[in-house]
Amino acid sequence: MSQIKGTETRKIASYILEEVIKRSNSMDVILERVSRINKNYSKLNQRDRAFCRMLSASTLRYLTQIDYALDKFLDKSLRKLPEKVKIALRLGVVQIIFLETPNYAAVNMSVNLVSKNWRSLTNAILRRITREKSIFLKHLNNGPKIPVWLEKRWKKNWKEEYEDIIKVHQNLTPPIDISVKSNVKFWAKELDAKLLLNDVLRIYGEGRIDKLSGFQLGEWWIQDFSSQIPVRLLNVKSGENILDLCSAPGGKTAQLASLGAKVTSVDKSTSRLEILKSNLRRLKLTSELINKDILKYKFNKSWSKILLDAPCSSTGTLRRHPDIMHNKNEKEVLLLTSIQEKLLDKSWSILNQNGFLIYCTCSLEKEEGEDQIEKFLNKHKDARIDKILEPEMDGIEESISKKGWLRILPHHYNDEGGIDGFFIARLKKV
Repeated sequence: MSQIKGTETRKIASYILEEVIKRSNSMDVILERVSRINKNYSKLNQRDRAFCRMLSASTLRYLTQIDYALDKFLDKSLRKLPEKVKIALRLGVVQIIFLETPNYAAVNMSVNLVSKNWRSLTNAILRRITREKSIFLKHLNNGPKIPVWLEKRWKKNWKEEYEDIIKVHQNLTPPIDISVKSNVKFWAKELDAKLLLNDVLRIYGEGRIDKLSGFQLGEWWIQDFSSQIPVRLLNVKSGENILDLCSAPGGKTAQLASLGAKVTSVDKSTSRLEILKSNLRRLKLTSELINKDILKYKFNKSWSKILLDAPCSSTGTLRRHPDIMHNKNEKEVLLLTSIQEKLLDKSWSILNQNGFLIYCTCSLEKEEGEDQIEKFLNKHKDARIDKILEPEMDGIEESISKKGWLRILPHHYNDEGGIDGFFIARLKKV
């Protein structure tokens, strides 16, 4: 990496971090924006772009620990420093401690990110860290691994599982899971992927997904192991009419369509529905697409099988999206539970008698899972839990609760690199 490209890569990473930390934007949204409007980003090769993403994601992954340790090395609180200085220090730490960047490059390029009157401080702190790395590491390990609001919740809700969840979250390069239309064994060999349970393929390492064999041909799509389970629990038959609510960007729609279902996909986000449409086009799959707010839309028919992947805090996906813990908060979780409750009620109103509704969220928050379903069952006397059975969950039976729903935790299937945290309940209308 040249000096110019190295500096530019870190400038872009600095911009991404400021947008996530200060303005609560999604890292994926910011990266997409950068790729469209930043001319310097378009000049970077794939390796430099990957480094930019890794640098940003790693900083967010370890942010609370880094800030705790930096405070121990500063004369005044980190909080009192200008945002760009804080970000430059964080980026420097990540490179020195986690990414094995040569010390001189990590320090010099971080110093270049700040204005002249802050360069002396930035240089002094980062050089001290290179000299006293063991002391800094000790502070780092003593620091909180996730934001306080989330730490309190998880320690209360997951108790003995808490440490295992955190270990998975701190995996620098989580694996990539793939859902294949057909010929799964062929594609496992072709992509040098590991064949997991339920015909899920897993790739370890990094690289451009769109350059892998079969992507442009529409033979497969990216979808985490956990995210593929809800569709499997619907027991789809070819030709069945299935309603997929909150469907974009479309992994589950693609699953349903590839199984031969006649899918109706509804999502209120125009931009996300465009992504779904683009994905289906590449995969040569079809679905009826409805760009409407589910809560306001008047459906002209009812269904026997409905999938509701409700909008949620997404805290089960921190291993892949560390920005979430910094752009979400407790207040937002409570707001989302209200939306989920309304979506459940609306979904139930258009479900046929003896029909099945799958409710799922990629959240570790009980208000968005267990508590939500308990409340729903108390309100709807015609609702029953259709218990998920061990043969349906071969390999991760530990995720089945006594009440018959699924609580998948990130460290389940840990030997293979973990999975996203998910809650899934299968409801029957009696």
